[in-house]
Amino acid sequence: MAISYVVDGAETSCTMGVNKSTLKILPTRKVVLRGSKRANIGDSAPLINILPFGFCKATSPTKPCTPACSLWSGGKTGTLVDNHLALLSNSTLICTAGGGIISITKDGQ
Repeated sequence: MAISYVVDGAETSCTMGVNKSTLKILPTRKVVLRGSKRANIGDSAPLINILPFGFCKATSPTKPCTPACSLWSGGKTGTLVDNHLALLSNSTLICTAGGGIISITKDGQ
């Protein structure tokens, strides 16, 4: 699969989550690609950009997912979206709550 830019509404998954989720970009974002707000590596705020993945398999007993993340890794060098590197479809994010790896499964375009 070709590497592509990620936009609002991209599908995400976590290796410790039981469901897929959706990446949300704040309405204040003015940079768009094909009519959708472009994502950057800073779009990683739990419960704002990164929504829960159902239940977390890393907890015992299994509890509802509450993501805890920093910045995405693997942004597009030299391409800035609101002062951060543009987010790419092969970028990943580590959840410190359960140790899961969050990835992009559909870029949203």
